Amino acid sequence: MAYPPKSTPKYLTLIGAGVTCSVLALGAAWAQTDEGADAPAETAEAAETADMTEGQRAAAEAAAQLAAGEADEPVILNAPEPDTRRVYIQDPAHFAAVTQQFVIDGDTGRVIGMTDGGFLPHPVAAEDGSFFAQASTVFERIARGKRTDYVEVFDPVTFLPIADIELPDAPRFLVGTYQWMNALTPDNKNLLFYQFSPAPAVGVVDLENQQFDRMLDVPDCYHIFPASPTVFYMNCRDGSLARVDFADGETDVTNTEVFHAENELLINHPAFSLRAGRLVWPTYTGKIFQADLTEDAASFREPFEALTEQERADGWRPGGWQQTAYHRPSDRIFLLVDQRDEWRHKTASRFVVVIDAATGERIAKLEMGHEIDSINVSQDAEPLLYGLSAGDKTLYIYDAESGEELRSVDQLGHGPQIITTHDMDA
Repeated sequence: MAYPPKSTPKYLTLIGAGVTCSVLALGAAWAQTDEGADAPAETAEAAETADMTEGQRAAAEAAAQLAAGEADEPVILNAPEPDTRRVYIQDPAHFAAVTQQFVIDGDTGRVIGMTDGGFLPHPVAAEDGSFFAQASTVFERIARGKRTDYVEVFDPVTFLPIADIELPDAPRFLVGTYQWMNALTPDNKNLLFYQFSPAPAVGVVDLENQQFDRMLDVPDCYHIFPASPTVFYMNCRDGSLARVDFADGETDVTNTEVFHAENELLINHPAFSLRAGRLVWPTYTGKIFQADLTEDAASFREPFEALTEQERADGWRPGGWQQTAYHRPSDRIFLLVDQRDEWRHKTASRFVVVIDAATGERIAKLEMGHEIDSINVSQDAEPLLYGLSAGDKTLYIYDAESGEELRSVDQLGHGPQIITTHDMDA
């Protein structure tokens, strides 16, 4: 069993930080003297900063400014405009009452901001990058007392809340953070959330008018896959999808054909492309079901196996939390796999298989080099593959074509699980 390293005592951390700042400040001050001027300053500075992290470079610049007598008042900066490579990492913090979401620039591996949340928040991000949001829950006495469910919408540049919408008498389903228990309608006007008790229902939150709208009665089905502003699909126990139409104030429910057998157990985290209407849903053994969801109907594609017969015999199976991703521009599926015992489908994996979604042909098998719990992929022509390790609390960023690890971002909370991105490219 691997044990976490012992933490450094706080007083040593403070002393180390003080010494580091002092050395940086003295070094910057020395650079102002005649002796420092005699050295090849530009060459030395370039060599010194080449191996620095973003944080170390920022500290060195701040120390130089202090040594030069420049103002050191804190300034809150705006984030860059969102793009397809912006990544949102939701940390439910192992069911903690107060949680965080980290916003990362995938190109640089830099954390550009954070937002706070309550108990088991569920993130969503507008495909056009116009906002990101989360459905959340807080209690009056932190972990007990009066419960308040709400939806908070954030500006993607300032990270300031632009809407705070309470859900009156409409408790959302508090379950491990499953990505598609909440969803935005394609026009970004409504957020849909799932309610389990006192009866199955889907709540509609009017984001345009910043108010809770209503609850929709639905059958005992799960997940929410929107196909139009007023139509969404849900997965039902009998192996069909329920088509739910809530136009004109009424709820009309019809069921599709049964698309998988009772013993073909689907994982809890399918991949769904809102822009393409493509649903990609693996089983515990790696059989891939796909459906194209439109406002009018769902059409099911021929399923295929992501793993070979020999791999399955050798114990290869999907595993992790957010186990699959779909790249819309290339029509490729990414699936986390490893050798594991049966029923260990929630444990991390070290490999990703890449599959042509149209033919079922395997394109690559990538070794991640880390125990990865969740994956996602940027929706651009030369995509990045994101691998999130809850154990390492680190996001690893790879070239999705070659599998080369490009950079990583660590110290992401307590147990990060969900990766959300924008799908902004044409």
